[in-house]
Amino acid sequence: MLAAGEVSCASVHGANRLGANSLLDIIIFGRAAAKLVEKKLKKDTPHKELPKRAGEKTLDMIDKYRFADGDVPTADIRMEMQMTMQKHAAVFRIEKSLVEGCEKMDKTWEKLQHIKTKDRGL
Repeated sequence: MLAAGEVSCASVHGANRLGANSLLDIIIFGRAAAKLVEKKLKKDTPHKELPKRAGEKTLDMIDKYRFADGDVPTADIRMEMQMTMQKHAAVFRIEKSLVEGCEKMDKTWEKLQHIKTKDRGL
Protein backbone atom coordinates (compact mmCIF):
# COMPACT_ATOMS: atom_id res chain seq x y z
CA MET A 1 0.00 0.00 0.00
CA LEU A 2 1.31 3.42 -0.92
CA ALA A 3 0.12 6.70 0.58
CA ALA A 4 1.06 10.36 0.44
CA GLY A 5 -0.06 13.53 2.19
CA GLU A 6 -2.44 13.52 5.14
CA VAL A 7 -3.03 9.76 5.02
CA SER A 8 0.63 8.85 5.23
CA CYS A 9 2.86 8.45 8.27
CA ALA A 10 5.81 10.31 6.79
CA SER A 11 6.35 14.03 6.97
CA VAL A 12 8.96 16.42 5.65
CA HIS A 13 7.69 18.95 8.20
CA GLY A 14 8.35 16.98 11.37
CA ALA A 15 4.93 17.34 12.97
CA ASN A 16 2.59 17.08 10.00
CA ARG A 17 -0.43 19.36 10.10
CA LEU A 18 -3.63 19.14 8.12
CA GLY A 19 -4.04 21.49 5.22
CA ALA A 20 -1.44 23.30 3.15
CA ASN A 21 1.57 21.88 5.00
CA SER A 22 0.71 18.47 3.56
CA LEU A 23 1.08 19.71 -0.01
CA LEU A 24 4.85 19.23 0.10
CA ASP A 25 4.33 15.70 1.41
CA ILE A 26 1.97 14.93 -1.47
CA ILE A 27 4.44 16.23 -4.03
CA ILE A 28 7.49 14.45 -2.58
CA PHE A 29 5.97 11.13 -1.53
CA GLY A 30 3.36 11.06 -4.31
CA ARG A 31 6.12 11.29 -6.89
CA ALA A 32 8.12 8.59 -5.12
CA ALA A 33 5.02 6.34 -5.05
CA ALA A 34 4.39 6.91 -8.76
CA LYS A 35 7.98 6.04 -9.62
CA LEU A 36 7.78 2.86 -7.55
CA VAL A 37 4.52 1.80 -9.24
CA GLU A 38 6.04 2.48 -12.65
CA LYS A 39 9.03 0.30 -11.73
CA LYS A 40 7.12 -2.59 -10.11
CA LEU A 41 3.88 -2.85 -12.10
CA LYS A 42 4.07 -4.72 -15.38
CA LYS A 43 2.71 -2.83 -18.37
CA ASP A 44 -0.86 -3.78 -19.37
CA THR A 45 -1.56 -5.56 -16.07
CA PRO A 46 -5.36 -6.03 -15.95
CA HIS A 47 -7.44 -4.65 -13.10
CA LYS A 48 -8.99 -7.07 -10.63
CA GLU A 49 -12.62 -7.88 -11.27
CA LEU A 50 -15.08 -5.81 -9.26
CA PRO A 51 -17.42 -7.75 -6.98
CA LYS A 52 -20.96 -8.18 -8.28
CA ARG A 53 -23.20 -5.25 -7.32
CA ALA A 54 -20.16 -3.22 -6.15
CA GLY A 55 -21.83 0.07 -7.05
CA GLU A 56 -25.21 -0.91 -5.63
CA LYS A 57 -23.66 -1.92 -2.31
CA THR A 58 -22.05 1.49 -2.05
CA LEU A 59 -25.32 3.26 -2.80
CA ASP A 60 -27.11 1.05 -0.25
CA MET A 61 -24.55 2.06 2.38
CA ILE A 62 -25.05 5.76 1.60
CA ASP A 63 -28.83 5.41 1.63
CA LYS A 64 -28.69 3.67 5.01
CA TYR A 65 -27.48 6.95 6.51
CA ARG A 66 -29.34 9.22 4.10
CA PHE A 67 -32.70 7.82 5.21
CA ALA A 68 -31.76 7.03 8.84
CA ASP A 69 -34.60 7.80 11.24
CA GLY A 70 -33.09 7.30 14.68
CA ASP A 71 -33.14 9.68 17.64
CA VAL A 72 -29.60 11.18 17.49
CA PRO A 73 -29.24 14.17 15.13
CA THR A 74 -26.25 14.22 12.80
CA ALA A 75 -25.24 17.60 14.24
CA ASP A 76 -24.87 16.08 17.72
CA ILE A 77 -22.56 13.34 16.45
CA ARG A 78 -20.54 15.82 14.40
CA MET A 79 -20.10 18.13 17.40
CA GLU A 80 -19.07 15.22 19.63
CA MET A 81 -16.49 14.14 17.07
CA GLN A 82 -15.22 17.71 16.68
CA MET A 83 -14.82 18.25 20.42
CA THR A 84 -13.12 14.88 20.88
CA MET A 85 -10.63 15.57 18.09
CA GLN A 86 -9.88 19.08 19.36
CA LYS A 87 -9.26 17.84 22.89
CA HIS A 88 -7.48 14.56 22.20
CA ALA A 89 -5.80 14.90 18.80
CA ALA A 90 -4.65 18.51 18.61
CA VAL A 91 -1.26 19.62 17.31
CA PHE A 92 0.59 18.51 20.46
CA ARG A 93 -0.27 14.88 21.17
CA ILE A 94 0.63 12.36 23.82
CA GLU A 95 -0.23 8.68 23.96
CA LYS A 96 -2.59 8.96 26.95
CA SER A 97 -4.69 11.65 25.30
CA LEU A 98 -4.80 9.78 21.97
CA VAL A 99 -5.93 6.57 23.70
CA GLU A 100 -8.68 8.47 25.53
CA GLY A 101 -9.72 10.10 22.26
CA CYS A 102 -9.92 6.73 20.50
CA GLU A 103 -12.12 5.37 23.29
CA LYS A 104 -14.43 8.39 23.03
CA MET A 105 -14.58 8.10 19.25
CA ASP A 106 -15.51 4.41 19.58
CA LYS A 107 -18.45 5.42 21.78
CA THR A 108 -19.43 8.12 19.31
CA TRP A 109 -19.25 5.58 16.47
CA GLU A 110 -21.77 3.38 18.30
CA LYS A 111 -24.26 6.27 18.18
CA LEU A 112 -24.38 5.99 14.38
CA GLN A 113 -26.79 3.09 14.91
CA HIS A 114 -29.28 5.68 16.22
CA ILE A 115 -28.56 8.54 13.82
CA LYS A 116 -31.35 10.70 12.43
CA THR A 117 -30.83 12.37 9.08
CA LYS A 118 -33.13 15.30 8.27
CA ASP A 119 -31.63 16.41 4.96
CA ARG A 120 -32.15 13.49 2.61
CA GLY A 121 -31.06 15.35 -0.51
CA LEU A 122 -28.10 14.39 -2.63
